Amino acid sequence: MDDTERRDLDHLLAMVRAAWEVDDAFSPQTRLRSLETVTRFTTRASVQGARTVHDLTPAVCAGFVHAHGLSGRPTELATQHARRTILRTYFRTLRDLGLASGDPTLDLVLPPRTTTAARPLTDDEVIACRYAVRLGRAGATSLQRAVCWALTEATAITSEITQVRVADLDDEDQPRWVRLMGSKRAAPRLGQLTDWGSRIVRRQVEVLLDTGAPTTVLLTYRGRAVPGQHVAQASAANAIAETLRAAGLGDEADVRPASVRNWAGRRLYVDGMPIEQVALRLGARSLDAVAADIALDWRAA
Repeated sequence: MDDTERRDLDHLLAMVRAAWEVDDAFSPQTRLRSLETVTRFTTRASVQGARTVHDLTPAVCAGFVHAHGLSGRPTELATQHARRTILRTYFRTLRDLGLASGDPTLDLVLPPRTTTAARPLTDDEVIACRYAVRLGRAGATSLQRAVCWALTEATAITSEITQVRVADLDDEDQPRWVRLMGSKRAAPRLGQLTDWGSRIVRRQVEVLLDTGAPTTVLLTYRGRAVPGQHVAQASAANAIAETLRAAGLGDEADVRPASVRNWAGRRLYVDGMPIEQVALRLGARSLDAVAADIALDWRAA
C-alpha cells in the first residue's frame, strides 16, 4: 500500500484547506464557499464508505454534483456546475500536492448553463482557471499564459493583450492599472488588474527587467507577427482557450475566451458600478452590447 492509500479523506481535506488558506488565487468569499463545498463532499463520501482518494470514483463525484438539496428538490443547474468546478479545483490541488494522480470529474458532463455564445464565467470558474495556468511549473511559457489571463481579467480583449508593454502599466512594482489600446470592438481605456493579476504581472515585469529589457518591451507576446493583428491575436486567444481547457471548461458550449472579459464586467456591475460605467470600463460602444456580454437584462434591472 502506497502513502496516498494510507491517507484518509479527512487528511486530504486538511491538506487542501491548508493549501487554499495561503493561495492568493482565491478571494475570501470564494475560498469560504469552496471549502464549505469540499467539506460537504468529504462528509458525504465518508458516509458512503469512501476512505481514501482511490474511493473517490466518478460515481461518487457525480452523486455529489447531482445530489438534491435539504428540501428534497433537484439541484439547480448552476449549483451543479459550481459543485463540479470546485471539485475540479480540489482534485487539481491534490495532484499538485502529490496526493492524487487523476480527476474523476473529467467525464462528468453537464448541460450548458445558458444558450449564449460567451457567458460570463463564475467566480469559482475563474479560480479554477487561475489554478490551471500552473504558474511556475512550465517556465516562461506558463508565466506568459498567466499574464494573458491576468490581462483578460482586466477586461483586455485578445488583440489588446498582444500590444501591452511594460510602459503601459501605471507602476512597475505594484501594477494596478494597464493602458489598453482598443480595437474595432472596444474603445481605448484603462483596465484594472485584479489582486491576483497584479501579482502575476509584477512577476513578469521583474523577469523582463532583470534581463535588461527596456520598458517598451511587450509584456507577454513573443511572436513575430504584428502585435494586435490576426496572427498575434490568435496566440493570445489560444493561451486563454488552453487555460479554459485545462480547467475543464473547454467543452462548455457557452464558454469562450470572451467569457473571462465578460466575467470582469459582470463583477464590476455586481460590485455596484452602474451599467453606464461598466460599459466605459469595457470600452463598449452600446449599453445593449455590454448588457448582453455580462448577462444582464438592464432594462429590467
